[in-house]
Amino acid sequence: MSDIFRSITVALMLCNWCHAQNNNQGQNNQFPGGILINADGVIGSPQARKINPALEQKRLKAIAGRELPTEMTKTSELRKVSLVRLEQELQKAVDAGTVIDPKLRYLAGMTQLQYLFAVPDTGDLVIAGPAEGFAPLQDGRVVGVETGRPVLTLDDLLVMLRLTNMRQSLGCSFDPEPSRLANAQEWNNANSSPASLNVARQRFYQMAQVLGNWNVTIFGLPKSCHAAVTAVEADYQMKRIALGLDRPRIRGFRSYLDMARPGGNTMRRWWFAPRYDVIERSAEGHVFHVSGPRLQLLSQDELVDEQGNRSDSSFTEITAEKYTQQFNRHMQALCQQVPSFAGIQNLFDLAVAAALISSNDLPDTIGWQPTLLLDGKALPLQEYVVPLEVPSLVNVKSVSRSLLLGVTGGGVTIVPDRIIRRTNVLPADRTPQIQSGVDVSSWWWD
Repeated sequence: MSDIFRSITVALMLCNWCHAQNNNQGQNNQFPGGILINADGVIGSPQARKINPALEQKRLKAIAGRELPTEMTKTSELRKVSLVRLEQELQKAVDAGTVIDPKLRYLAGMTQLQYLFAVPDTGDLVIAGPAEGFAPLQDGRVVGVETGRPVLTLDDLLVMLRLTNMRQSLGCSFDPEPSRLANAQEWNNANSSPASLNVARQRFYQMAQVLGNWNVTIFGLPKSCHAAVTAVEADYQMKRIALGLDRPRIRGFRSYLDMARPGGNTMRRWWFAPRYDVIERSAEGHVFHVSGPRLQLLSQDELVDEQGNRSDSSFTEITAEKYTQQFNRHMQALCQQVPSFAGIQNLFDLAVAAALISSNDLPDTIGWQPTLLLDGKALPLQEYVVPLEVPSLVNVKSVSRSLLLGVTGGGVTIVPDRIIRRTNVLPADRTPQIQSGVDVSSWWWD
């Protein structure tokens, strides 16, 4: 029998609608979105519920129609949100002791960030991108009512604006305890004698039990913030797709397990990283444009010694390269079908915007010093229960009377400063105009 450890990566998105929810009190461990957390802090997948897309969209539009102003329910190719005026609106809510309005918490329904504007004449710092009416799905995730894409969130924006070091790595990682990994290696060596197909299949599941749960590590982010949970869910769901436990509705898409062939005892680490086609900067340095898939999957073969220590391998398996290329080729479709992947795109966009604001001293350019947006005490982040562990997920297939096993590892990583080190010139004829018809009393406009 030929045994293969296969490690994959992946990341999570959750939203609250009209009120803050303190999950730290243990009253509600279910995340809005795609995962569940048990009492021990271990991640799991909820039972899938069949949803009629047409009826769900009708329900979402009805909610948006009741809760949002008419203008905000309209689809916009380029909605603008002034961070200066957003802060002023948030200050009013803080001074009055009221709950933050969903319109503010979900940034007027913006579903992607495409532009950043510094406007010295009006003292504005503006983010802009496509937007639409928004409402919560039945699982609590807040999405655009037309596209179903997760909207940008105030909490993610605050996390990025409050970073003190744009060169630090942000994200999450799933990693096994070295002692458990060593035990699994030892168990595998002791149970590799010839066996029937059914017995061999059971051995893989037994080995996963020996390996146990993998630790979830959050780095560079507040441990209980929305961004941290976004990273964990997307990482977890990407792993399930790689193992063939979840199947995207994409013609010809194959899981990594479908592609894999018998080989040696290696591990594979997969992780999400940023990918932007271009970041453009206007000649005067006041307008920035970002474009591209935002997200890519990367992989690295790893070796494991008898003590369970992992190290990068000098080789790369061809099958892994093919799977990664396929995943990245279908990234747009995957983000449409897996909301947590789109959530990571949004998270990366906000990290890029924050890095551009910081590195180009844009607040000084417009004569503004953010206060409340940077004040974690006056404007605290919502807190969530973030998974402490993920189970060793297993899927097994038969190949030429051999078996293949899939287990988990990896993460999501972004270093904001690295993405913005090189910018191209944004031509004047492709620079949107944002001032015509602006109501200076409004914090957002189309």
